[in-house]
Amino acid sequence: MRSKGIHLSLALLVSMGAFSLSGCGGGDGDSARVAQTVDASKNGVTKIALADTSTDGYVHINGKLQFNLIGTDNTGKEINLNNKATWTLNDNSLGNVKNGLFTAAGKMGTGLVLSAAYAGLPTQTQDIVLSDANLTKVVISHPTSIVDVCKNTTLAATTTFSDGKSYDYPLTWALADSASAQLASFADETKPELSTKKSGVIKIIARGKDNKDIIVPSNELPFTIDNSLTKLTLTSNKALEMRQGQTATLTATGDYANSNSENIIKNASLTSSNTAALTVNATTGLITAVTGSFGGTDVTVSATCNGVSGTLVIKVTKPDIQKVEIVGPTSTTSTETLSVSVDGTVEPRIKVTYPTSANTDPEIYSAKNAEWEIINTPANYDSSKVTLDSETGKVTINKSWVLDTSITVTLSVKLLDTDNKVMIGSDGAELRDTIQLTINR
Repeated sequence: MRSKGIHLSLALLVSMGAFSLSGCGGGDGDSARVAQTVDASKNGVTKIALADTSTDGYVHINGKLQFNLIGTDNTGKEINLNNKATWTLNDNSLGNVKNGLFTAAGKMGTGLVLSAAYAGLPTQTQDIVLSDANLTKVVISHPTSIVDVCKNTTLAATTTFSDGKSYDYPLTWALADSASAQLASFADETKPELSTKKSGVIKIIARGKDNKDIIVPSNELPFTIDNSLTKLTLTSNKALEMRQGQTATLTATGDYANSNSENIIKNASLTSSNTAALTVNATTGLITAVTGSFGGTDVTVSATCNGVSGTLVIKVTKPDIQKVEIVGPTSTTSTETLSVSVDGTVEPRIKVTYPTSANTDPEIYSAKNAEWEIINTPANYDSSKVTLDSETGKVTINKSWVLDTSITVTLSVKLLDTDNKVMIGSDGAELRDTIQLTINR
């Protein structure tokens, strides 16, 4: 029955003209056409059209131009279909197109046509006219020329060319002087997104190159970074106790004088008080627990921007334990027995093993949450002659004990959690072990 349903669906698509046995233009194939038809049905798209461009299809040979395919449903609602349509050019030597963004290849040519197809509806086309006009002027602007400190903002540029037109053209963005560069930066100099870190007044400039590679500078734009940050709060998307190998993402919430709040993690300066235990990615806010301890290592993560700071304490612990074993005072090799003589001591230890995924070798346990006991004692066992440190497992035999022969008892250990219950290992078993302890005369 399921197979028939699939066949009927494909038959319906074929009847709609949405599916054929030959590949569709642009290399997306039949699967793209089917997906588009399903999407069109879901959203009620009945017609499509390419939106007008600000340059009437003119593009500089060194520039770009965004084309937009707009779908309309029966109610008149418009939907942007850029990332769902199939975009093609009739001459790929003159440029390329992805999701409607045409990027020129840097050379002149004629007769270039852009096509956008979607769900079997009539294909939309647009003539692209390439220009090699010379860059003569660059003017940069911002709606307000002010931004709150520790936030990002986007500027704009208007280019003028020898043919009187303005094109989307490659520019580089920068701070006009070293003093400005102390307060803000452009993470990508090819994009007009300004990132601010300190308050003050800066100067911004953009530059382009004309056809002879001569730099054409823009106006210097004075810009104010407002000293409006009042508080910074650092939080994590996970628990504040992290096991070795785990990761989490920080959020730095900035509160502003106008009562607005925003995540400014990309603008804040991030530090870890102990990078051996926990590292922090200064760009993304990702923290990684590197090396923990059994009791937990406290690491303070700080975020600072424009003199305002927030901190968070993360406890880094060892990975989950898979199993525990009692071993001798000096060896980590598994053994079935230990021994101690009258007037002597023995200090067994606990070896912990981690899951293979933890990528951590077995090691000696050092936390203080172990509980040791002596059990399974014979009839001639004299508890008054034996001292056991229930926390460390150290056994001391009183010298006054007169034994006719050696005796054997069982030494037991278990790891307890904060609720005084036996801890459960990563394989689901309780973290406990026993060993035979022989007391010699």
